[in-house]
Amino acid sequence: MMRFACALALAVLLGAAVPANADTITIGGAISQSIQDGTGPAVNNAGLNNIVDGDSYTITLDFTGSISGTGTYDLTGAALSFTDPTASAIETSFDTVSLTVSDDGGSDDVSLLGCLTTGSGCFFGNYLALNFQIPSAGLNSQNVAAQGISGLYPSLDLLEDDGTTDIEASVTAYSYTAASVAPTPEPGSFVFVCCGLIALAWKRAMRQRAAQEA
Repeated sequence: MMRFACALALAVLLGAAVPANADTITIGGAISQSIQDGTGPAVNNAGLNNIVDGDSYTITLDFTGSISGTGTYDLTGAALSFTDPTASAIETSFDTVSLTVSDDGGSDDVSLLGCLTTGSGCFFGNYLALNFQIPSAGLNSQNVAAQGISGLYPSLDLLEDDGTTDIEASVTAYSYTAASVAPTPEPGSFVFVCCGLIALAWKRAMRQRAAQEA
């Protein structure tokens, strides 16, 4: 019985191990076209109406797995958000997310498409599209300078309300943060202490039982 209790204590400890966090891509830049320039007004997300030209924005993408080289990655289920802290505007209603990394002679062209759940669907003007370029060596690095891809403008395009709302922006910064795994506690000392306490309790119970039978 004591062996069973010790095994149970070990199983509980291992079962409580903290799982790995998601990898994170963070992208930043400045708004170049807002609703103030004649698009919109935003209806499905009225907070977008507060955005003005020149605002800084941040896009955050949290996903399981990793992006380590060229290819197309289906990140459906990832958490994608667009935030303009100055305007207190945020958009998180994305479901399907896809990211493509293409080699471009020492640089990587990065394209991201996030489909919104609002409006008449992704291909009717309800999506976030990103197209930008970074040095190939910076794909898994932080604080990397980014720029637009020649011939592809804008670098960021957020379309909502079936294309009526159109927010555009530059991309100037990119960061990749790999998942950090919380260190798993060493089970040895914990389990030994548990087993010791269980052993003492078991011996005490046996002594009390023997005294009662005497």
